[in-house]
Amino acid sequence: MKFIRTLLAGAACLLAASAAIASAGSEPDLILTNGKIVTVDAGFSIAQAVAIRGQRITAVGDSETLTALAGPDTRIIDLSGRTVIPGLIDNHSHIIRATEYWASEVRLDGVASRKNTLALLAARAATLANGKWIFSLGGWYEDQFTDSNDSFTLAELDGVAPGNPLFMQAMYDHALVNSAWLRAMGIPVVAPAAETSGAAGLAGDVVRDANGRATGRLNGGFPMIIRAMQRFPAVDEAEQFEGIAAMLGYLNSLGLTTVFDPGGSGINPASYQRFATLADAGKLSLRVYYTLWGGLVINTPEKAREFIEVIRSTRPFQGDVWFNQIAMGEVYYPAFHWDQMTRKVNPGSADIAMGHEILLAAAAAGWPVQTHAIHPANLDRLLTVMEEINKTHPLRPLRWSVTHADNIGAAQIERARALGMNLQLRSQRVIGGQKEITAAYGEAGYHMPPLRLVQDSGIDFGLGTDGTKAAQINPFVTLWWAVTGKMLNGNVTSKEVLTREEALIAMTRSNALLTFQEENLGSIAPGMLADLVVLDRDYLTVPVDQIKDIRPLATMVGGRLVFGEF
Repeated sequence: MKFIRTLLAGAACLLAASAAIASAGSEPDLILTNGKIVTVDAGFSIAQAVAIRGQRITAVGDSETLTALAGPDTRIIDLSGRTVIPGLIDNHSHIIRATEYWASEVRLDGVASRKNTLALLAARAATLANGKWIFSLGGWYEDQFTDSNDSFTLAELDGVAPGNPLFMQAMYDHALVNSAWLRAMGIPVVAPAAETSGAAGLAGDVVRDANGRATGRLNGGFPMIIRAMQRFPAVDEAEQFEGIAAMLGYLNSLGLTTVFDPGGSGINPASYQRFATLADAGKLSLRVYYTLWGGLVINTPEKAREFIEVIRSTRPFQGDVWFNQIAMGEVYYPAFHWDQMTRKVNPGSADIAMGHEILLAAAAAGWPVQTHAIHPANLDRLLTVMEEINKTHPLRPLRWSVTHADNIGAAQIERARALGMNLQLRSQRVIGGQKEITAAYGEAGYHMPPLRLVQDSGIDFGLGTDGTKAAQINPFVTLWWAVTGKMLNGNVTSKEVLTREEALIAMTRSNALLTFQEENLGSIAPGMLADLVVLDRDYLTVPVDQIKDIRPLATMVGGRLVFGEF
């Protein structure tokens, strides 16, 4: 036994010597030393230093050993004990759609005060010419505020933006507007009841008081949002490129280095081409993976068969590590699978058959698929179809996934795992909606999504947000929610929580697997792409309620500093 230990020790020395020799003539461009490097590797090891050459990490270890690798042109940065984590990955955020109006948007991600919200709106108005629209397109809900859950009034919004039409979308539930917006739409601020009763379109969505004065609120849910979007001012190419640049900078400032965009309604097809143009020019600072759906409305058998031909004539993974179409979904035939937390879907036999036909075509063409499905009965139908397809087209290599699996149970988890599937879970409830969920499900509503059940099951899963409209997009708010189970207002929304380590794995290494990038992303290790974030405080030890307040000091993507400074 002693001889074997000696032999192993000698082999280790030889390997170390070989590594040192191999590094000669290939000195790192950058070495970060004297830090707390949270690698999120398989052993969740902690190191002191990381060396980078070009776009990739070349070494991870102690400061003394890695500093010795430096050449005359190597830049050495002393982190002074700061914590470094892998670049964060959101597995479900509709960012491509959001870029159209981002240049005029006020984001309320993590903002827990009405007072602060009004200040942000006023600050944005001060930078814009009269008549220029201001948007806050989702990612917030009144429930998140700690000072008051009241909706903003017409007078309040007129006060912060008197000369700018203002449209604030609260998830997909309602919207708030000011007088300038009403005038832009040709809708009177004050109107007799006789003139507004039964009004069509947006005018009929306006909530008025007893005197016929608009309150500033529009009801009508998703259909109202669609009607409003149809009246938004057109955005030209230059404005959208401005919006893309602004959004990329914002996401990098939050520590995001990769986003998986699942398409969505209302997407301008040109938006994808504009991202591709930036990717080809090497001007993206965020890795963007996207889906084949891209906003198509596939609501008839005829349109479904047209889509099947698109599936058969295309192939995934034709891009690169920066911009790549890697899956189909999240929606492909709404009548078959599209449900919501408080609304089930009841497909007929023809709808189920069409869902089967679409998924069979995807499997035959080698497409990974992500499916929006929430309710157990819906998941059972979906899994039955997938199990049938799996008999002739093995699904495990394709890593099909269920997204928004908020109400999944143990039986569905086991069936999905047998197929080699994974789950995408979201932090949507951190901004609100608990009252509606509790009213529908009682105590069970505090176990949706079932984070602990999923974690303990061993199935592959990752954390995302469902931003930018249905949910906020700050990854540290998501991590805080996963660890505490709280809404931004401090109330408990989930009784199934993760440890800090589990949550961080779910937003890095696990999401790298989900995006087929486990050989490139998700951990800080030799050979991996140098996507990493330097934090202003230690994620692993900071008081738990400060996790949501963590801010990156620097964000690096592919060895390039894209935000902050060291």
